[in-house]
Amino acid sequence: MRVQQCKNCTHYTAYHKKLPASYCRLTNGFCSKHDKPQSQHQACENFVSNEQKEKRDEFILFHSLECALKSIDQIAQILKEKEEDNQP
Repeated sequence: MRVQQCKNCTHYTAYHKKLPASYCRLTNGFCSKHDKPQSQHQACENFVSNEQKEKRDEFILFHSLECALKSIDQIAQILKEKEEDNQP
């Protein structure tokens, strides 16, 4: 089981800082249950593990990747057939 810290809670959303090429996660964020900023290392009585949320997000991500892979395969097949049709 995960440590009961805000960073592992469903109610916690981390703040991010914009860098020139990406984003960086900060050590504080916002707790939607308490409606106030929190440190990621704090804990409270309203802790709800975000493992189920992460598993759902992972499933959605892999499903999207599978759909993208099928689309790429279909495009490759169309290009291959078109190339074969253009050869004498």
